[in-house]
Amino acid sequence: MLKFADLCSSIMYTTPFYKEVIMIQLSERQREIVDIVQRLAPVTGDKIAEELGLTRPTLRSDLALLVMLGLVDAKPKVGYLPGRYPKYDSHVGSMLKKLTVADILSEPILISGDATAYDAVLMLFQQNTGTLMVTGEEQEFIGIVTRKDLLKVMLGHTDLHTVPVTMAMTRRAQMTTLLPGDSLLEAISRLVRHQVNCLPVLDEQCAFPTQIQGLVGRVTKTDIMNAILSLTEERT
Repeated sequence: MLKFADLCSSIMYTTPFYKEVIMIQLSERQREIVDIVQRLAPVTGDKIAEELGLTRPTLRSDLALLVMLGLVDAKPKVGYLPGRYPKYDSHVGSMLKKLTVADILSEPILISGDATAYDAVLMLFQQNTGTLMVTGEEQEFIGIVTRKDLLKVMLGHTDLHTVPVTMAMTRRAQMTTLLPGDSLLEAISRLVRHQVNCLPVLDEQCAFPTQIQGLVGRVTKTDIMNAILSLTEERT
């Protein structure tokens, strides 16, 4: 009998990023994970790791990708279950590595380093975002501030009107970034590995419409989900 994982090893997608049909190839380990979930569901991440002879952190990016593709479903306090097998014109597979960060990045939302933490909170709500890119006096990219960063300041019972956003942000030298040529899979891996919702995309050689030195965009979990949904749409 053909295993579910075998069916998932070769998926054909169409995408607005490319006019041609793209083949996506799942790795051998990802196919093994899907097969384990099929056989043992509901199954914990620790059990999957045990079956493969690996550690749970090693599988984090693989599991995240499979969940986003709909091949595996994750239920809190239950474990991993078989996902809803999507309908395609041909059998499914994996090629996300052919998409790059440049194909999916979005425009960054900027805030001046002169602004206060209170200004940042307002902008997060107004722009319906979770991350702001902080710019310096010469319009250079100097850091990133998130909801979590601002929550830490608020928990200290500090008046947000008196705290510069630069005091709450993560500085450029301390953050993980992406390059336009990085693969979509690498972006997913870094987001999962560092447990963040957004990563800045830097390229010193590229000019961006916002004219922020070195900053060409951002990649969020929403950007990735939209890309995957585009890839997995049924052909008409």
